[in-house]
Amino acid sequence: MDIGQQDYHKLPFSRLFCDFIDGIPDTRPFYNRKHDYQQLIDAVSSYRFPGDRSAAADIIRNFNRDFTLDTAARENLTALSDDQTVTVTTGQQVSLFGGPLYTIFKTLTVIHLAQSLSRETGRKVVPVFWLADEDHDFEEIAAVKFPDKQSVQTITHPCDTCARHAAGNIVVDTTFEAFRSEVFENLPDSDFHDDLVAMISDCYAPGRSFRHAFGELLVKLFSRHGLILAGSNFREAKVFTSEKIRLAIEKADEICNRLSGQSKRIARTYHQQAQILDSLLFWHDEDAGRVRLVRNNDSWTREPNITLSTQELLEKLESEPEKFSPNVFLRPVIQDALLPNAAYVGGPAEIAYYGQMKKLYELFDQSMPYIAGRLSATLVEPPIARFLKDLPYELPDFSGRIEDLEQQYLKKHGNPDLDLHFDRWKEEIGQLSDRMAETIGITDPGLRKHCQAISQEYQKSLDKLKKKM
Repeated sequence: MDIGQQDYHKLPFSRLFCDFIDGIPDTRPFYNRKHDYQQLIDAVSSYRFPGDRSAAADIIRNFNRDFTLDTAARENLTALSDDQTVTVTTGQQVSLFGGPLYTIFKTLTVIHLAQSLSRETGRKVVPVFWLADEDHDFEEIAAVKFPDKQSVQTITHPCDTCARHAAGNIVVDTTFEAFRSEVFENLPDSDFHDDLVAMISDCYAPGRSFRHAFGELLVKLFSRHGLILAGSNFREAKVFTSEKIRLAIEKADEICNRLSGQSKRIARTYHQQAQILDSLLFWHDEDAGRVRLVRNNDSWTREPNITLSTQELLEKLESEPEKFSPNVFLRPVIQDALLPNAAYVGGPAEIAYYGQMKKLYELFDQSMPYIAGRLSATLVEPPIARFLKDLPYELPDFSGRIEDLEQQYLKKHGNPDLDLHFDRWKEEIGQLSDRMAETIGITDPGLRKHCQAISQEYQKSLDKLKKKM
């Protein structure tokens, strides 16, 4: 395998991400620590878990009980009760068959960092994958794509009700089995084809939730390296973190102001990743699915006809904490309340919205973890690599529009007079056809039309030749 490096400044990453990785001072107001390995070591060495570690460790162990963990992962679960243990976490919305390739890159990054930091600091560092099992962007995860000879083939899981509910709660049913069979039929041949089909079939078994299936796939691949799982979409976790949810209700105005202020500050130099809404909460409803709690002064609306006062909503939190669900800003706060989390590994988009959250962490009396960039890579198969060597571009160039590359190539290597020459060729063909028709005495209207059709077909052939050139 040939391995090469690319300058990330040439890749389609945001300026905020590049400046953060580079340690540019303009990014310092948005993060607790500079993106620097020594800073990461310091974050791990100095970390202290502020909550009830024993209770939190029990919740994480219970969450992992349904998964077939390797011995290394089970040992890490036991280590969570030790005050010296810390975690390095990444996460992703539960997806079909492992989701985008960067999910694997994230996981490899936390495993590598955990091993390295354990050696550097002398503390036990556990790699964690947070299953974002409360997200409900089904459209984002509903399709599987395969490259074919000319384009990309897409196979979509048909589900009319899935978009309303948390993705983690969707169940593998007969409709999904038919979709999975279609995917397997179109899966490209490889040395690993049969093993991959068997593993996916085992993980995405009938009756399992997407959360269980996705998590099972991750532990099959990575738990032998110590990876454990975490999530919040169950009552025990919501009870433990209910104080954070209470603050999200009681301090909704201040939260909105802090997020808006920080986001405006980012926008003056960079870009705002996530939209600021009037609340950080969703509500799990059996019929309507996961619906946003819309705040209007002292009232909260979860459906057009259901409005609660703040006090009534707080009473609901006491009796039904499992019905409350965090949005993209509150989820990291919940995550860090459950885990002894010294660092979070994210991609460019996640790093951007963490930049909006520094003041929010302060309001919840928590410290933002060290934010680390995940591994980014492009895998190129040998036949494609050989083809790319013949093209006058570097790999980062292909992140742009292929049409733009074509135009650049033509401008650089094409004949600037090509259009002129072909236009003249077609014009002379037409003139020659007319002269010859006169010379041989074609006067019949039908034969005239036939002669013109022959000329037009010849001109179409010239257009094809021009396109090939």
